[in-house]
Amino acid sequence: MSNNFRFDAVFWDMDGTLVDSEPNHLRSFVDAMGALGLTIPDDFHDRTLGMTEKDVHEYLRSDLGLELDLVEWAQARFEAYAAKPEMVKPHEVAFPIWEKLDEMGVQQMVVSNSDRLIVEYNLERVGLLRPQLKTISRNDVIKGKPDAEPYLRAAYLCEVEPSKCAVIEDSATGLAAGFAAGMTVFMMPEFASETPHPYQPIASLLG
Repeated sequence: MSNNFRFDAVFWDMDGTLVDSEPNHLRSFVDAMGALGLTIPDDFHDRTLGMTEKDVHEYLRSDLGLELDLVEWAQARFEAYAAKPEMVKPHEVAFPIWEKLDEMGVQQMVVSNSDRLIVEYNLERVGLLRPQLKTISRNDVIKGKPDAEPYLRAAYLCEVEPSKCAVIEDSATGLAAGFAAGMTVFMMPEFASETPHPYQPIASLLG
């Protein structure tokens, strides 16, 4: 690994960060709910960005009339999500950084609030589903983001101190999780939310 790089590991959020998949997520919710005769509000994306599938499911049941249980909903939503594979692409900002860090020998790991079905599907679509790649999905932890658990588990699996880890995120939820874990957080260019947590732009990670 390059002696000039200041982190021992880099942990990537997946959707909207490493993988350009947010439009497909929104479309899949619209289609899956539409197939049940239900609709989602205009502010759905902003309201649910960074939330776990379980939390979104609870919102759909309590506020929007969904009657499926979590297992039934997860399957229906995944089928809608996988119906448009061309909508899942490498993120044009993040992917060159991933590849550069890979060349440098830096440990990298994907840490997502998404269900494992979607994590593995996305990584396969962008060519990153490899036996040696460590990943954490919402299924692998007790508490998802914004809790620190996913990122602390990543540090444990990589055998790296949290203070020597970088987190790359696109949501306030993920930023809060990385900050709570005691890591340095870098945010994608489109992030513009007000937050009490300090962060750096992703462009400065290799600078």
